Amino acid sequence: MNIDKQNPMPLYFQLKNILLEKIENGEYKPNTALPAEFELVEQYDVSRTTVRQAISMLVNEGYLEKRRGVGTFIRKKEKTNTWDLQQLRSFRAELESSGHKISTQCRTIKKVDADEELKEVFGEDVTKLYCLERLRYVDDIPAICVTTYVPCEVTPSLEKYDFSVDSLFEIMNRDYQIHIQSAEKIFQAIKVSDQDAQLLQVEPGSPVQLVITKTFNDQGQVIEYSKSRDRGDISTYKVQLQYSE
Repeated sequence: MNIDKQNPMPLYFQLKNILLEKIENGEYKPNTALPAEFELVEQYDVSRTTVRQAISMLVNEGYLEKRRGVGTFIRKKEKTNTWDLQQLRSFRAELESSGHKISTQCRTIKKVDADEELKEVFGEDVTKLYCLERLRYVDDIPAICVTTYVPCEVTPSLEKYDFSVDSLFEIMNRDYQIHIQSAEKIFQAIKVSDQDAQLLQVEPGSPVQLVITKTFNDQGQVIEYSKSRDRGDISTYKVQLQYSE
């Protein structure tokens, strides 16, 4: 299939359809790199702008993904994970239950002073918290950056754990006798920061899902507060609602 420059259809749209056909017929296999821009320019005798427009459309439609500093790759549609919001489970439990390979990179854990935002969440009496920064992977693809705050008073010596392996929820329940009961989540679409874009291997300014979570114990106290930035092409969310008149 070639570009027809006599065709009134825009060149970038023609190229997009050519690349899409190669993805769908298996010529371009999932998790392999798309040919470089200059190769597509030479192969189809079009401008670099045309190539970039075609690639951008396929990225937006979920057929391609840009991995920062690596290139553009064919994306497997089945990589998308759906979180069931009716159940409160740890990251590991949620994804392993749906058959995904998961891993975590613990970037930092440190003690921080409570600022006004954290005092509003945890109360004025909480002055020191652990700040835990993690990068979550789904099927070896970076999917979620999450920043978590836990009061030092309720989880002393939390820094001794390896959070690339250990589950925070499991540790809180097993070693600190914290009984997790419920959570409140707020969702907001935002533009990814430059730092998160590099970690998630997406283009700077790309849209991501900000998920702000407050987790409560069985006495109604907030014992964990987190802000995760999720790639929407990998994670989606599901909730079942009951109709009420």
